Amino acid sequence: MNHNELNFLKKELALLNLPEESISEIINKIEEHYLKTVLPFNQPPLPQIVQVFQEERSADSTDISLLVATPTKGTLVPWDRGRIKEALIREAGLEEKEAEEVAYAVEKKIFAAEMKVVTTSLIRALVDNELFERGYTKKLTKQKVIGIPTYDINQLIFSKTLENSNIAANNPEAVNLALAEAILKQYALQNIFSQDVAEAHLKGAIHLHDLGYPIRCYCSGHSLEFIKKYGLNLPTLNSISKPANHARTLTGHLNTFLASMQAYYAGALGIGFFNIFYAPFLTNLSDRELKQEAQYIIFSGSQNAFSRGSQTLFLDYNINTGVPSYLADVPAIGPKGKYLIRYKNGEIKPVDEIPRDKEDHPIEPKNGHILRYKDFEGEAQRFAKAMLSVWEEGDAIGQPFFFPKCDFHVSEETFKDSKQYEIFRYACQVAAKNGAVYFIFDRGNEAILSQCCRLREKVTDTYTLKHPESLRFCGFQIVTINLPQAAYRAQRNGEKGVKGVIEEVEKMMDLAMKAHFQKRRFIERIGKAPGLPMWPVLRTVEDGRPYIDLDKSTYLIGMIGLNECTKALTGYDLHEDKNTYKLGLEIIAAMHLKAKKLQEETGLKISLEETPAESASLRLAKVDLREYPESKKYVRGNQEQGKVYYTNSVHFVSDAPISIIERIEGQARFNTMIESGAITHCFVGEKMPSPESIENLVKKTFYHTESAQIVISPEFTVCNDCHTVSLGYNRE
Repeated sequence: MNHNELNFLKKELALLNLPEESISEIINKIEEHYLKTVLPFNQPPLPQIVQVFQEERSADSTDISLLVATPTKGTLVPWDRGRIKEALIREAGLEEKEAEEVAYAVEKKIFAAEMKVVTTSLIRALVDNELFERGYTKKLTKQKVIGIPTYDINQLIFSKTLENSNIAANNPEAVNLALAEAILKQYALQNIFSQDVAEAHLKGAIHLHDLGYPIRCYCSGHSLEFIKKYGLNLPTLNSISKPANHARTLTGHLNTFLASMQAYYAGALGIGFFNIFYAPFLTNLSDRELKQEAQYIIFSGSQNAFSRGSQTLFLDYNINTGVPSYLADVPAIGPKGKYLIRYKNGEIKPVDEIPRDKEDHPIEPKNGHILRYKDFEGEAQRFAKAMLSVWEEGDAIGQPFFFPKCDFHVSEETFKDSKQYEIFRYACQVAAKNGAVYFIFDRGNEAILSQCCRLREKVTDTYTLKHPESLRFCGFQIVTINLPQAAYRAQRNGEKGVKGVIEEVEKMMDLAMKAHFQKRRFIERIGKAPGLPMWPVLRTVEDGRPYIDLDKSTYLIGMIGLNECTKALTGYDLHEDKNTYKLGLEIIAAMHLKAKKLQEETGLKISLEETPAESASLRLAKVDLREYPESKKYVRGNQEQGKVYYTNSVHFVSDAPISIIERIEGQARFNTMIESGAITHCFVGEKMPSPESIENLVKKTFYHTESAQIVISPEFTVCNDCHTVSLGYNRE
């Protein structure tokens, strides 16, 4: 029965005023009879004529990984139209009647083609085509097969992607990662985020960071004390280790722990108070042995390149010049995960737990003294020097270590205590040689943890300071606002001033918050039971808390291109004009207040972070050049070659003709509003400053600005032939 005949029949039946269900039943019976009459009398029914080559797509992920569900391993089964209907109801959300109509239409096409064997892939294609013809575009999206063209696969295999500079060389794991990211980015935009969020990302209004890692959180801070107290008992490992008894064993546990944890985070892994928490394991080591342990820690950390495309783990080790007051009286965890009590006769005995009073203060035993972190300050300071000496020397050819980063904390006590100041001066010497030291400023009596490019977390939970095995945090996700595009949109809407820009930015911040909630719901789904990907870190662990607490995580909103945004308003870069600079402060202040408002509304911790913009800067600039031609006047870089970018976050342009002091002071005024991390790069080119000048610079920055973090950023060239490391950018 052709289409015209079917329409004629429907019109005639409609004249009888029959119910729609009755009309459909009559038509179905006529069509069934039609199929029987056109078949020769000796032919079997349709299910026996057509067989389906069933591509076994098992729900078991193991079968999928092992290629059990492949076309070549399929089985032949009789045709059954009902299975199409069931799949449409289950996967596409069609009503039963709609599903029956689509299934019947597909069956007719297959019969008309006189095919004796059809594959499930062909059936799916015919179903998709039928859905498209009937206008079921939303239903079609649910049916969509996510994949990647063969040409793109070849490109990924034969040329290294430049999206991630932490992947040193192309390798099979890097290809696997690139393929996985290409597919998971599509999955995230179609299945995790709503259409408006996905569209805003694709059009460059916002940037969803780590889109290729949608089943992980962003970055994290971890505690060495958790490893010291509980050993290694991770769901990803096939064996369990008791708490370490020696420093070398502890280092091995740390490396295994970090490699395992990398599976759950897209970004950095930080360890707070590194030299302080190592100290109880170092009491009997000589300076030479301390140096060897420091070498093993840094070299193994820098060469731990086994996950996420064989890229080196992004590690931050936080080094302190002394034991801060908030940790001084906290009982120290020593070898075998025990606390230590020194008795009057000099004997030291380990105990499993320390008794505490109602206010959670440790109760001293009779005739004894609980060893606390202040009792190990000498070892912590010796170890800080040993670590710095390894960072100073660099690797086998003198090349600076990129990871683990040295996050060196500077506090008021650093300048007042002579022993701490001595360590600080040595850190300045290291910075003068190769720029390996990141100076983190701890003002007041605040506990600060640092990791990632600049992420900064204030510890406000007093329980975790008294029980540092629970001292951890999670930066859940970061969504960046494209500030230049906000200016372009505002101007297209007739708003030439900063007010219109702020309105556009706040709209995108609302959308960023929506993206946070959508990903959070997804992460909760994939972490609520054993066997799901995020369960190992969302579950309650040995200290009685979830390892990742989504209610206590930080939800980050970043920004990019403030310089180009304000230039679109005034025609000047941030460093060129006072009025332009004030407009920049006004925009970031508005973002800060909006983040506080979102925090009040949601009950979650929402804060700003300077965006880690390695690939976002390029992508957003390219999108704007395509969608907003006016951006050609503001985008930086070489537009003809496609090497374009926006200036990172709130930074001044890197080649601004201003002094280091002017750069620090200018960017520091933004830092108090960007609570979750900011950094100022002191670009020195090939002229490295002296240790004394760095010492003076850091001291002035600490006392006379609100800067959160600075780093001396020199230029180095490593010869590919002789491996000589030299200052400056040399092409020959």
